[in-house]
Amino acid sequence: MTNAQSSLENAVKAHQQYLLKADSEDLSRAINCYIETIKENPRAQSAYYRLATLLHNSGQIGLDGAIEQCSKAVNINPNDPNAHMYLGYFLSLKQNFDEAKKEFKKALKLNPNTSRTRLILALTMLEKIKNEDKKSLKDWASAFYWGLTGTVLSVFDKASLKMLAQNIKNDFNYIKNRAEGEFFEKINSQKKAYNIYLNACDNSKKSIALYERMARIAIKKNRHDIAFDCLNNVVILSNNNPDKIINAIEYIEQFHNDKTDVLIDYYTVLVNKYPGLSKCYYELGHLYLKKEEKINALSAFKLALEHDKNNPYYQNSLAYAYVQLEQYDSAIELYQKALETNPQDEWSAVVAQALAAIYHQVKGNSSAAISMLENSLLLTKKKSPIYEAIADIYYDEENLNKAIEYYELALDEDSKNPKLYSRLAMSFWEQDYIEKSIVYYSKAIELDSSYDIAYNNLGVVFLDGLGDTQRAQQYFTTAIQINPDYVLAHFNLGRSKEIEGEKITAAKQYQKALNLNKEKKELDEEIITQRLYKLFET
Repeated sequence: MTNAQSSLENAVKAHQQYLLKADSEDLSRAINCYIETIKENPRAQSAYYRLATLLHNSGQIGLDGAIEQCSKAVNINPNDPNAHMYLGYFLSLKQNFDEAKKEFKKALKLNPNTSRTRLILALTMLEKIKNEDKKSLKDWASAFYWGLTGTVLSVFDKASLKMLAQNIKNDFNYIKNRAEGEFFEKINSQKKAYNIYLNACDNSKKSIALYERMARIAIKKNRHDIAFDCLNNVVILSNNNPDKIINAIEYIEQFHNDKTDVLIDYYTVLVNKYPGLSKCYYELGHLYLKKEEKINALSAFKLALEHDKNNPYYQNSLAYAYVQLEQYDSAIELYQKALETNPQDEWSAVVAQALAAIYHQVKGNSSAAISMLENSLLLTKKKSPIYEAIADIYYDEENLNKAIEYYELALDEDSKNPKLYSRLAMSFWEQDYIEKSIVYYSKAIELDSSYDIAYNNLGVVFLDGLGDTQRAQQYFTTAIQINPDYVLAHFNLGRSKEIEGEKITAAKQYQKALNLNKEKKELDEEIITQRLYKLFET
């Protein structure tokens, strides 16, 4: 037996298994074996039309590609009735009914007793009638004749009967296994039901339904790793059916939101099938942001906006992507467009805060930032974050009275926020209100015992405001215990030790701060080195 014959036989076996079980492995094996057959023997005409069928059904080639492959088979062997039948079939799918009919007639002339060609020709005639404005009695009669004769001859078609018998057997086994599984599910023997479905999958064309049942059991038992594998198999076996992909996406987003790459793959399949689904591009953009693939995220959001040009949510997300790439002018333009639409007040208030941050931090336009934030106060009931943002701007502008005013407004609404107490304490410290600063830093620590910044800053107040090195060191040490890499706390502990004359201990703290600062960049390195060198000046 030649290599070509062996490959063809293996391809046909895998092809038949795929038709019976719809297993993706059988599909891949059949395709590969047909391709190998053609490589070994380019004149093996049956490999061309069988391969065309599998590639088209799996979405790997279009109708034109399938017609081209079948035409090659006809040219290689014009006396092969199956080559004409397959060519006619794909021509009918392209609604080239007259050419399709010619090919079916050629196939029947070469093999008059085949039922399949007659039945496909009957269906083609019915499709032609459906697509024509004027219904032809002749076409109706032709469709009836070919359908009737095809049905009668199917009784004597051994290949059809064999396939029918195998399908009946498989359907019976599926019904039996499903019934058994359902019974054990009802009596709450989930493991038994799962194993029945699992064993049935190997021999059933309806394994998609079985995997879905297995996934349902796995979810019920909180075995989400198994449920994920089952639903992934459903997607593969269904040849990326959009409904199955959407079901898998919904499950993964709920239970496996760390599987970013899988979600990207699923959404990519959906947009390839349905390029107009703007929501898919939008979701892809956020997934790419999650992976910090900023360029891909930008492209995805742009595509979403191309399909829905006035969608404020898409405008907002694209603006955010521009911010990540430091393209601030483009971001400002899109944020403004999103705000003009204002689909929902609370949402618009958040967008206004993002825009205000660009005005303040990037453009240096504090007035525009404050104006934007004051407008957002009118849109939301959650005013505390906006008061805080306004206060931060006033603090940066060294307008401390205004900063204190807005921090206190923020605290009126959010009295359990340690950061607000710390910021208010800092503002009082800048105005030399030492007692108030101590009170508010202490309150911040009371609310959050792991607030390393508040401990460090309170230490600074005791050190530089009251000259109390012992109390200061307690707070610096606690800050370091919470955050061993806290450069400023090490530096301040060094300062307190220097004041007490403990030069060696101070030097160790300065050196520690210097080493950490190479990565953290919290302080100007020169400030630390000057302190370190000054310790040992004569």
